[in-house]
Order: sequence, then structure tokens, then C-alpha cells
Amino acid sequence: MADIAFFGLGAMGTPIATNLIEAGNRLSVYDISAAACERIAQLGARVGTTPADTVRGCDTVITLLPTSIEVRETVLGPHGALSAAGPNTVFIDMTTGSLADFVQLHADITRLGMTLIDSPIARGPDYAAARQVLFLVGGEATQIDRIRPVLAPVCEEVIHCGPTGSALTTKIINNYLASVSVVANAEALAMASAAGLDRDFLRSLFKRTVAGRGSLETVYPGKALSGDFTPGFSARLARKDLLLAQELGDAYGIPLATGTAAREMFDLQERTGRIDQDWTALLDILERQTSGKSGRSGQ
Repeated sequence: MADIAFFGLGAMGTPIATNLIEAGNRLSVYDISAAACERIAQLGARVGTTPADTVRGCDTVITLLPTSIEVRETVLGPHGALSAAGPNTVFIDMTTGSLADFVQLHADITRLGMTLIDSPIARGPDYAAARQVLFLVGGEATQIDRIRPVLAPVCEEVIHCGPTGSALTTKIINNYLASVSVVANAEALAMASAAGLDRDFLRSLFKRTVAGRGSLETVYPGKALSGDFTPGFSARLARKDLLLAQELGDAYGIPLATGTAAREMFDLQERTGRIDQDWTALLDILERQTSGKSGRSGQ
């Protein structure tokens, strides 16, 4: 059993806080919504009057707030949580916020001999209610072992991503990929509707192609991730098909912003002399750019 101060009773926070109570922990909660606090109080939680008051007597502090701005205000602001935290308190930040802000907060907390672990959440509210979320955690193994008994009963898995900050970095990249996919799917389905195609049929079809199965599970493993850039499907052909799609989008009045961005990246592949390599070779080009190497290698 842990004594937990929990900040943030939104769509994700409420079911997680509820499950923590049902797992036998003692919770003190704080949120700007009085109604949300009252609902958790009916389950046995204590409602704090300030962040500092909420933390008193707790060995674990969990923040699950909209942005890193609210996290910093809650922890370091007037009557902030840090002012009342004991020397062995462990802070667990589940917020998907700015990595730079997290790094600064980590320095502020660890300077006082306390611990801060990044633990953003994969999967949404329905999974939280069913205790099927994934807690991505970053920090030293001994730190993760300390919080695992608290988190494990309310999730499907606690996944150690690496050192401090790695879990938040992983979550940001994961959400980037998911968000771009949502936009691209919206553009594609809007074109399908404009063309009078059956969307249910298309969804069934796409599940059998790279479009629906995802390039990370299909084309990347045997090509760029294996160091093979010979064209299974060349970047030149991919760019040609993007142009065809944009012509279609223009005809229907549907802006294809993700397609435009993708075409620009294949233009980059041409500028490096690798347009006739596999379309996944773009990964190698970008990695070489970030390491300061020429993108022409590996032709």
C-alpha cells in the first residue's frame, strides 16, 4: 500500500486514480474541478486544499496534467507540491509535455535528493478504466523497481524505455506517428467519399496492403532497417503516385497536406542522388543528416 498524492482528474486521471484506490492505496487528490474531486472523494480519497497540502504524508506524487506548464506550477508554484514533499518522495509525471520542461523539472527535483520518473501513458481512457494501459517509464532500474508495485496493478504492462526522459521521448514520437496517420487517413477517406467509393470496402482492402498494415511492419524490416536500399518500391515511383493523388485531391477540392510534405521528403531523396533507391531509404538519409554525414553514401 502506498500513500499517493494524485494531481489531474481528467479523462485519464479519473479512472487511474479510481483503480489506484481499488488496488488498496491511500490517495490524496487535487484538481481544479470540484466535481471530479468529489467523485473520487466518495471512493475514499482525501481532497487537498493546495498542492502542498495534498502531498503531506505521501511517499509518491503522480502528476497527470494537460501540459508541462501545469506540472511545473503544481510542483514548484506557490504552495507547490515540492514544498511539502519528504526527502524520499518519488514523483511520477504521466503528462505528455515538453521534454525540455521535463528535463528542467528533473534537475530541480533531483537537486533536492528526490526522484522524478517520466511515465507517459499509451492507450486511452477506456483502456485506463479496464487497467489495460501501458505505462512507459524512464529512469534507473532501481527507480523503476520502486514504483512498479504501485503501477503494475492498474495497467497491462510497465515498460522501461531507458534512462530518464526516454519514456517521454518515446511517447512524443509515438503520438507524432499516430497523429500523422490519422490525418493521412482522413485525407484518403475524404478522397474516397468524393470519388463515390465504398469506404467499408476500402478499409477491408487497405488491411491487406502497406496502407493499412503499416510500413513499420511490412516494408521497413526487409529494407532500410536491414541496410538494404535496393528498390522494392522506389522513391521515384512513390513520388509519382503522390503527384497522381494530389491531382485527384485538387479535382475534388481536398487539400492533401501530408501528401505535400511527403513529396517534399522524396524531393530530398532526389537531391541526395538516391531517388531510385527504395522509398524507405529516406530513413538512412535523415539519420545521416542528423549525424553530419553525407546522404549520398550507401548508393
